[in-house]
Amino acid sequence: MTEQPFAQFKKQLENLRKEIGEKLAKLGKVPELGDGYDPDTETQESEEFSKQLSVAQVLTSRLLAIDEALLKLNKKTYGVCKKCGKEISAELLTLVPESEFCKKCKKGM
Repeated sequence: MTEQPFAQFKKQLENLRKEIGEKLAKLGKVPELGDGYDPDTETQESEEFSKQLSVAQVLTSRLLAIDEALLKLNKKTYGVCKKCGKEISAELLTLVPESEFCKKCKKGM
């Protein structure tokens, strides 16, 4: 792969990192729990908190993968499949720039 796509992927990864960071910051605000005891309200609040926690875990996981991809860019090892060591297609990296595996290895998982 040439240097130009690497620059594009770096910019794409940095933009994704910023977006996800902003989403996590918004999710970081824990919903206020009510003063009195109302089972229906408490159930709704618990469900909302659980949903937010789940989304935050997915976003955090993706953020870690993005950070890893940015490190690989700096080390010049970006775009190499973690399993087989072959080059990950630019097509796949365009769709999922933090991808660690090539199409073939992803299918085999």
